Amino acid sequence: MGHLALSNGQTLQLVGSLALLFIGAHLLAWSARRLRQPSVVGYLLAGLVLGQSGLGAAWPELASFLLPGHGKSQLLGAVVEFSLLMVLVSLGTETDVALIRRLGRRAVGVTASSIVLPLIAGSAAVYAFGPSPVAGHRLAGAILTGGALGVSSLPIIARLVDELRISRRDVGQLALAAAAANDVYGLLLLAVVGAAATSGATAVVGRAIAGLVGLVALIFVFGQRCVDFLLARIRHAGPNVTGSLAVAFGVAFGAAAAMQAVGVEAALGAFSAGVLLGRSRFQHGDVLARLRSSSDAVFAPLYFASAGLLIDLKAISSWHRVAVVMGLFVVAVVSKAIGTGIAGGWARLRWGESRALMILLNGRGALQVIIATAGLRLGLLSEFAYTAVLLVSIASSVLVAPTLRRLVGEWEGSEDERHRLAHEERVESHVLVREQRLLVPDLPGTNPGFAAALFDQAWPDGAELTILSSAPGRDGELLAEVARPVRWRAAPSTPPVEAALQEACLGYGVLGIGIPPTAHGLPPAAAELLNASPLPSVVIRPRLGGGEHMAAPRHIAVATTGTTAGIAGEELASSLAHRHGARLHIVHVVPDEAMALSQERVTSPAQAPGGVLDKAFDRARKAGVRPRVARQHALSVSRGLLEYVQEHGIDLLVVGARVRRAGGAPFLGYTVEELLGSPLPVALASIVVPDAPAGDLDQPYIGRQVT
Repeated sequence: MGHLALSNGQTLQLVGSLALLFIGAHLLAWSARRLRQPSVVGYLLAGLVLGQSGLGAAWPELASFLLPGHGKSQLLGAVVEFSLLMVLVSLGTETDVALIRRLGRRAVGVTASSIVLPLIAGSAAVYAFGPSPVAGHRLAGAILTGGALGVSSLPIIARLVDELRISRRDVGQLALAAAAANDVYGLLLLAVVGAAATSGATAVVGRAIAGLVGLVALIFVFGQRCVDFLLARIRHAGPNVTGSLAVAFGVAFGAAAAMQAVGVEAALGAFSAGVLLGRSRFQHGDVLARLRSSSDAVFAPLYFASAGLLIDLKAISSWHRVAVVMGLFVVAVVSKAIGTGIAGGWARLRWGESRALMILLNGRGALQVIIATAGLRLGLLSEFAYTAVLLVSIASSVLVAPTLRRLVGEWEGSEDERHRLAHEERVESHVLVREQRLLVPDLPGTNPGFAAALFDQAWPDGAELTILSSAPGRDGELLAEVARPVRWRAAPSTPPVEAALQEACLGYGVLGIGIPPTAHGLPPAAAELLNASPLPSVVIRPRLGGGEHMAAPRHIAVATTGTTAGIAGEELASSLAHRHGARLHIVHVVPDEAMALSQERVTSPAQAPGGVLDKAFDRARKAGVRPRVARQHALSVSRGLLEYVQEHGIDLLVVGARVRRAGGAPFLGYTVEELLGSPLPVALASIVVPDAPAGDLDQPYIGRQVT
């Protein structure tokens, strides 16, 4: 293996170059953020300072040693190429295909108009300025340069949207969808133009384009199944971040190699792999977070700083070339704004939304660097054209941030949008009822239809519902009243509880168990599952004599305790009441033998001592429900709740409980055990929160979410 070893001098040059680029990139990125500018601006400026226009001019000897060939050495180039692949994998994971699909025609219109007009205007402007902006293939270079000038940058736009806290606003979602589509378009443009310009022969170009189309189709038709299969296998024994990371890198390298093999830039393969990894329902959240963190901390600074090394300010030393750069800047910004504005009018956006989109989609940076660097390497762009593209990108990104902040700060959106955002923010802060994947296992002695119906009635529409069954579809009649799509998963030939536990490790958020109305207590299989479940769980036993279907409740009571588990129960009850117009009763039972005979009741939260009912009332009001609150004394909590249920005709009682594992069996507390064992015609839903390593779920709730 000696032929792979580096000499002492080569090793010093490589690590010295990386250290210089890394430290310089982070220092200038920190300065850029202090000035409220995107980090990528700092990365590019670091390369400019350390490259041939900065350090190369001030201290040529040091520059030639640390950055031989102005950063064009093969050793540094290999590291930079690897960094690019990692940046694009991370970028792909941030591409929300479902968001683009959900926005439908508006996203398509904004994307198409914001792409076509800048491409035509930019290409025509570059071509009209003469041969100086491009080298070699004049037409191909003009198209690639025009495309690079006009394409939006998803990382820049995503960071601006996140910083301004408009990611869930209509304009933010449209901008993200259009920026994601811009990234796909930019990489496809690079692949097609690069293959056409460098292959020469028509047959070779045809084969390259056919290979590109076939490979992309193969990746997105069969690649998702392959990624899902691998991630599911890795996670069967529980969360496995190391294994999932290994799958991510393997898929990325494989897709990049396959794309390069058909004569197309490997970058497109890495981006495609990132999209597949981000879309997988079996993906581990920590894996995506680590990929993005490593990209932001290491690979993006190295790549973009190395791109800045190639900026040659001497290439624009004449006034004519300065005018060319300024002209390209005006064409790029104006054509993008006009194209986006036309699409905004077609989509019937408000003027405030259209203006924000016109500014946002002028955010440039990451993809321009990728396209321009590839064009320079392929001989399609001259150093002047490369420098012009990067200067336009830096200038437009610098102007976008302050302009957008001023506009968004003055415009709060429509009333409907404000209500939607308030609702989403409230749901996102919930302990239990959030938009997440829901699992209902079909266990012996249970009825999955009841749990599926409860999930359908209480959880947000975007929460995906899956039923794990050894005979998928057999409960179709029981699920006739479930409105949302149900995903069936065939259980493996292992014991049912073991199969359910394996499935629960694959990215689900909540587990649901339905108990037949005639059951007293938990069936053995349900108890075994609760004892080992890694997820918060919901147990539902409908009213006796209610038949095989679980109708939407009309009168719901919830026991409030002020604990995390109790608040999880309040969320379920409030969500059911809000979605179905049911009457909600919030009950606080005080076990007090001396006061039990008086049966004191409080129907106004202002009269409730201790604040438990006050806070429960406020949480229900924020959920859009006006509840009836009651405090009563009883010999025990269970007796007080049962008496209240009988007196007020309650058809669903919700109680929050914590699982305590004692002697190999789950213990839900005496109150829940008594309620489950009661022969009375009571509907009971029990929120079961598993033990947490830190804190005590029986303590008052202080805002911690259970995951």
